[in-house]
Amino acid sequence: MLRTLSLASAAALSLTPISLAETPEGAVESLEAFLAEFPDLGPGYAVVVVTADEVLMRHVQGERRASTGAPMTTDTPIYIASQTKAYMGLLAARLDAEGILPLDSAISDYWPDLELPGELEASDWTLRDLITHQVPIDNGIIPMVEAYSTTIDPADYPRLIAEHSEAREPGFEYSNLGYNIYGAILETATGRSWQDWLDLYVIDPLGMDHTSSRTSDFALEELSWSHFWMGEDAGWHDIRPKTDGMMQSAGGLVTSVDDMAAWLQLQLRGEGPAGSSITADMVSAAQTGYVATHSEDRRNAAELPCSQYALGWNICDFEGSNFYVHGGGYTGMRTQMAFSTDLGVGVAAFSNSDNMTGWLTSRTINMYFQFLTEHETADRMRQIRIEQYPQRIERYLAYRNEQLAEMRADEQWGGWTWSPDADTLVAYTGTWSTGEPYLDINLVVEAGELVAHWGDMRIDLTPAQPDLFAGQSDPFAEIDGLQFERDASGELVRLTWGEDIYTRQ
Repeated sequence: MLRTLSLASAAALSLTPISLAETPEGAVESLEAFLAEFPDLGPGYAVVVVTADEVLMRHVQGERRASTGAPMTTDTPIYIASQTKAYMGLLAARLDAEGILPLDSAISDYWPDLELPGELEASDWTLRDLITHQVPIDNGIIPMVEAYSTTIDPADYPRLIAEHSEAREPGFEYSNLGYNIYGAILETATGRSWQDWLDLYVIDPLGMDHTSSRTSDFALEELSWSHFWMGEDAGWHDIRPKTDGMMQSAGGLVTSVDDMAAWLQLQLRGEGPAGSSITADMVSAAQTGYVATHSEDRRNAAELPCSQYALGWNICDFEGSNFYVHGGGYTGMRTQMAFSTDLGVGVAAFSNSDNMTGWLTSRTINMYFQFLTEHETADRMRQIRIEQYPQRIERYLAYRNEQLAEMRADEQWGGWTWSPDADTLVAYTGTWSTGEPYLDINLVVEAGELVAHWGDMRIDLTPAQPDLFAGQSDPFAEIDGLQFERDASGELVRLTWGEDIYTRQ
């Protein structure tokens, strides 16, 4: 499957807009007919199309949670992952304009003792560099913990950066790290979290009542769940929505179809509604390209030449018209949003599956723009995508099952011959630590099975052979080996998980 991931590229070009060959309303009719060709599109799928002043399409179908049959609606909060960066970009532009957190201030202004790897100096890099993916460091622990486990205390960021970062080649490189660091600096500088600022300066002024950086703002059953397709016999596998602890500044928003309409209309109007205090200069600053990404080869989810990155937007070229886009991908879901001020429309697509419905989100958006401009390839691409969809679902499921079978057949598992009872499993329980608190795991027995909790993440542990367990966080996740070691007396004293060594606390 072609995974619909958030783009790592953009383009800010001086473009000559093409003339519309179809009305926006006519293109909506064509898009509705296109979507009607996918009878099994699910569990839930949604599309919204807007101009600056009208909502032309609110297409919502299917279920927000397959196992309960709860319907997807225009108010259903849906996780949008990395699209959060565009909302954070507008927030950053507003905080900059009001002098609260200047984008051209140096990282060292907030963390004067911060140590960067190699010859890098924190004084040479700005907050703008952070949220345009230009600070040349890699750090494995911060994005992983923030996205999958728990919230990191901003006071711990300098230590985690100093202890776990490596220098990389200079230049643009898309990642979550810069936005994570920006969020931590924002709280360090103001004493108020990025979530609170986003509520105060973006979400509330736009009246987006079904948008939040905290899933706890909604009842669990109100939220869209994510899903894996397991095949005709097993159907859809539900994936519980993220906890608040997993909602981070690079990918930490849920929003609804109706709220996305308001968000895209803001982009097209170029300023917030009356009384919002979101000015044209702020929106313009957020939509300005600041770094060349050199991604003109169309090898991205937009399938377009993209050359620059703004504050959370990839700026691409759609046949001579500007095309702002950002996608979002996470376990069991895919989304994408785009707008063109040249063409006067904005479109977003939501899928609560990361199977081929995820592949289709970006293609849905591209099809709308092809219909709108009566692109010469529109009819051919429409037919190809309709024909490819069921084939891709079948191939991708087969690929996932083959990968899973291959992992399970690995000789390290010893044929899966060990079947300890619940009393035996108790010996492995407790807190295990590498010495880095953010990596601590807690092992417990639940319903007769050993389970690892890493912050808010749950990992099911399957016995393989004595003192070796196979860990998986979801049915198709990579299988990790957790190998325990004993001392001379037979006591469990050490756990190896990947490259990390744990001891019992």
